[in-house]
Amino acid sequence: MALTRIAGTPVTLGRNGRTPKTLRNRLASAPMERNYGTTGGYITAQYIDYLVTRAKAGLGMVTTEATYVRADGKGRTHQLGLHTDDMIPGLRRLTDALHAEGALAAVELNHGGRTAQAAVSGFKNLAPSPVPCPTAGGEVPRELTAAECYELVEAYGAAARRAVAAGFDVINLHGAHGYLIHQFMSPISNHRTDEFAAPEFFMNLVIDAVRQAVPDTIVGMRVSVVEGPADGISAEQQVAIIAKAHLEKLDFLDISAGSYDAGEWIVQSGEWKPGILADYAKAYRQFGLPLGMAGRLNSPEIIEEVLSQGTCDFVSLARAIHADPAFVGGVLRSDRYRPCIACNVCIDNLGLGQVTCTVNPAVGRSRVPVPTPAVRSGAKVLVVGAGPAGLTAARELAEAGANVTLMDDGVRPGGQFALAERMKSTPDFHRFADWSSAENERLGVEVRLGVHVGTSDAGKLARDFGADAVLIATGGHRPTPGFIGADSPRVLDVRAWLAAHPDILDAGKPGSVCVPPEAVTIWGADSVAMTVADTLASLGTAVLIVGPQDALAPESGRRAKILAVPRLEANPKVRIFLSSTIEEFDGTRVRISRAGAEDQWIDAPGELLVSRSVLPLDGSISLEEREAGLSLAASVPVALAGTVVDTAPAIVSNAVKSGYDAAQRMAAALAGSGSAGAEFAGTVPDRRSFPAKSHASSELGAQTGGAQPRRLGLAQLSLVGIAPPDLVTIAAEAGFDFIGARVRPVTATERPYDLQPGSPMLRQTLARMADTGITVEDIEFLLLDGTGLQNGADQRQAWLQMMEAGQALGASTLTVACADPDLDRFGDHLAQMTLDGKAYGIVPTLEPISYQAVRSIPQAAALARRAGCKIVVDALHINRFGGSLDELAAAADLVPLIQLCDGPSSPPGNREGLVKESRSERGVPGEGEFDLASLVAAFPAGTAVSVETPSDSRVAALGESGWAKHLKAAAGAVLSTLTINNAALTGSTK
Repeated sequence: MALTRIAGTPVTLGRNGRTPKTLRNRLASAPMERNYGTTGGYITAQYIDYLVTRAKAGLGMVTTEATYVRADGKGRTHQLGLHTDDMIPGLRRLTDALHAEGALAAVELNHGGRTAQAAVSGFKNLAPSPVPCPTAGGEVPRELTAAECYELVEAYGAAARRAVAAGFDVINLHGAHGYLIHQFMSPISNHRTDEFAAPEFFMNLVIDAVRQAVPDTIVGMRVSVVEGPADGISAEQQVAIIAKAHLEKLDFLDISAGSYDAGEWIVQSGEWKPGILADYAKAYRQFGLPLGMAGRLNSPEIIEEVLSQGTCDFVSLARAIHADPAFVGGVLRSDRYRPCIACNVCIDNLGLGQVTCTVNPAVGRSRVPVPTPAVRSGAKVLVVGAGPAGLTAARELAEAGANVTLMDDGVRPGGQFALAERMKSTPDFHRFADWSSAENERLGVEVRLGVHVGTSDAGKLARDFGADAVLIATGGHRPTPGFIGADSPRVLDVRAWLAAHPDILDAGKPGSVCVPPEAVTIWGADSVAMTVADTLASLGTAVLIVGPQDALAPESGRRAKILAVPRLEANPKVRIFLSSTIEEFDGTRVRISRAGAEDQWIDAPGELLVSRSVLPLDGSISLEEREAGLSLAASVPVALAGTVVDTAPAIVSNAVKSGYDAAQRMAAALAGSGSAGAEFAGTVPDRRSFPAKSHASSELGAQTGGAQPRRLGLAQLSLVGIAPPDLVTIAAEAGFDFIGARVRPVTATERPYDLQPGSPMLRQTLARMADTGITVEDIEFLLLDGTGLQNGADQRQAWLQMMEAGQALGASTLTVACADPDLDRFGDHLAQMTLDGKAYGIVPTLEPISYQAVRSIPQAAALARRAGCKIVVDALHINRFGGSLDELAAAADLVPLIQLCDGPSSPPGNREGLVKESRSERGVPGEGEFDLASLVAAFPAGTAVSVETPSDSRVAALGESGWAKHLKAAAGAVLSTLTINNAALTGSTK
């Protein structure tokens, strides 16, 4: 249909004498939850960037997620809050930035009620009646007294006042989705007999309190037009409740649907028609208020349709602009955009962490997205594999300026993902493949299909094509099934079976003559098995599912399978055996085993289709394979994408992310002159937040006859039991210029720290820095060991959180050490860290440590140059692994910081001794046998020095302040008598 562009016309909100506010167009962002805040409810730089990016795209109104009005109403670990005045400054930064882009700023006020859980909020949950919410965690809430209900009403009013103080133009009351206001409306959750039994009573009290608190502010309310469950609020009942609302005090209504008991209505499946709520919206026109509407508004065409027909006055967009803010331009000007495929990974990630996106790998990954570096002119890249990872990598590299050739052995791009678009529950998946093909054409990516390329062929292909780099996105090897009879011709991989029978899924469609199979057996209960079984069952096929999983599709979130699983469980022609393993297949039956039960033979009709997750990909690439294949490319960089190097589940969302990450690493290697990490070369950026008072520098300048003084700092390890705010104070009193701060403990004996943005400790640290002039130069300390974990958490998440804290503190470096025996893998991680650090102004500094995997200056320098980062030199470890002045001089350009301590020339006799010496009993500078003056003199005068000298015994004797002053005086004496000594450092004496 031809677009009439009604979406681009302005709409004004405000009545009854209130100052009106005009949206520049009819596109608003919905209050989509994202988990991008801090655990304390503060907004982050990442969240501000996310919302401002969508304002820049042209939205008329940008709305935050639901913000809790009181601490016991917090429903998500990283949800935004408006429960205290402390929230106001951060939110003011957001609203100022949104206004600068021409958008109105809106906030949604909420309380979780029974959906809030003590494990998240730290408080007992409260509700109209003691009815638990199983899908939120099942905690039985305490019933609110009438007095407590009125107190909660006042909390909404107080939050509204804070919203106005923070600069918001519009306030939206969350009266939908099974949260507190909605709980008072619903017969499921409200069994009261007092005045609050009336479904509209609490809602009207909130409306009144908010209007009284902010008399001239635009206020609206979000409403679920249907609750969902049969015993919940019907569509007609909800209209009747809203008819009793104090509508004269509202400026708009914003309609949505569903509740926690019917999540399929909140975020709709791709099976449901676009504009699903349009029919319900008509009943709300009787109230005469401007009307916003959500619900499967995923294309410019459906948006123009509902607006032109007067169904609503503006639309509330969530998933479409999460997938790509350029969707706004698609609606307003027919710009190209990356389409949402309604996979619901976004909503399903809410219980796991940050909300990511299958098709947009840049969002929701604990950081402000880092642009892919532009590659040098003429760079040629070969991408092997045209599945989701390969398509993503090819597009990203082509956007970065590379000449890209994409190869695949299939007949069309998309790989096995192309099969998913034909499934009943994922009809929108074709949009990603179609968009990728259009992007290939737009960017000039050469696509070669029907070409088989093995891992070992990559080097030869690179030479034949004259490629500057090769990116492999082919996944891993699929082993054969391990049960007796697996070699039967009736045992087939489910994807191969679908590819060999392309017409099967068209059965039942108009014009199709294909007849679906009468019966099939599926070995596996993963998401692929679920969706294939659901699709075939809908065509009348009898399906037997046998899987080792204890639930259908455990790797998928609840919303991704919210329709398919109930259908399968209710279908009499579907048999499901979970927690079961196939031991034998005799052609007509399978023998299955289950824990605690005897083996059982059951009929296995039709062909036996093997689903992928039962037989995980072989994710290893051996050293022999690298040397036999990849190294043939000589100096050509090779990047790996996809599950071949990824331990995450082999789902499309992870494949797209791995392709994107591999492309960013590859682009960094091909940037500028072509040397890996060239864009990161040069000096470490100065990230200091406050001007240093130069306590040490002025003193040392006098001692060195006016030569450029060295800045002197105090490392956290010197006083590891001291919290960072106190370390700032102690360092200032002792006369240091800066500190190195740990944002969390490294060893089990250290006290816990919380320096994440928004934490009280961070605010206290920043306040003391402002008072004293002490700065933070370095964030200590990250150890990578190859497990993919850091203190039990995902290591990338760990370093991103450390970088976020470092950015808030004004640090410029993050110290990392290597305990990973695979230095190639470690080098890849270091390169990714360096790339991630650009968003925060943080450069990783690799520290060679005598008892870790990287324990020499040449080793560290080679890895740092490859990754584009820096190294930090520690006097203790230099002496323990035998570093020389020549090695130091060769690496001097990489060193922003020297760690100063002293010790005896003879090292401890074993690793345990080295660890103990390193962490708890180093020597005071100048009191041992290291040639510290020669060490320091090997580096330019601008290289900072940090005293890192722990001593459990002497701190106990002198006290923390006394110890710091002693270290300051000792380090000052060393730095004032610099000499040049070209002798090797090992065993040298003064």
